[in-house]
Amino acid sequence: MKKIIAMILAVLMLLALTACGGNTEGGTAPANSASGSAENNGAAAAPAESSEPAASEPEQESSSGGIAPATDGTLTIGKADIAVMINGKSVPMPYKLKELEAAGVPADEARDGTELNPGDFLSASLYLDENEDYLLIPAYYNGGSSAISIMDAEAEEITMTTYSDEPKDQGVSVLGIAFGLPRSEVKAMLGNPIYDAGDYLEWHVDVPELNYEGTLSMYFTEDSDSAGVSQLDLTVFPK
Repeated sequence: MKKIIAMILAVLMLLALTACGGNTEGGTAPANSASGSAENNGAAAAPAESSEPAASEPEQESSSGGIAPATDGTLTIGKADIAVMINGKSVPMPYKLKELEAAGVPADEARDGTELNPGDFLSASLYLDENEDYLLIPAYYNGGSSAISIMDAEAEEITMTTYSDEPKDQGVSVLGIAFGLPRSEVKAMLGNPIYDAGDYLEWHVDVPELNYEGTLSMYFTEDSDSAGVSQLDLTVFPK
């Protein structure tokens, strides 16, 4: 009898173990499947982040900041505009001689000792080339009460001029105008002048930043749109 009961218990235990093993396998697979499904769903919901940086928009070029064309013959400009450009270097008004020479105007020892007495004017002829065909002429004035060296004098008027019949750019410009620039391009840059005599143009100049005004005038080799600039004069003074 005990053997029969033992055999029955053994069979029942085997059946119980088989049932447990089946439940474990049956329970595990769905759990893993659910977990995998949840992960897949999460991956689909959230897009993968890219390691590459986002493309930036192209930078826009800054404007040239050139002088605005004249209105009714008047050029309205800033303090920086009335500088002389020499080989890419800016020499601001009042065009001191030592600054012009530092920018590339050939030095001349003969004028270094020149003095201006109170009330004196002196137009200094500064040759720009070996043949002395091109000149830069600042008009210096001593408004003080004692004599000063020309190296310390100041000018509010400057002239570019040449003896050449066919002017060529010498790396010197005022308001962007260089020797030889065609008349048509000058008018395109600066606008219509207040006075036009063909081979001579003149604009009124206003410098609100300094409360200055003055004139800009130019001569050309002839009366035609292709004629080049042979002389330029810029004069400004307090209003």
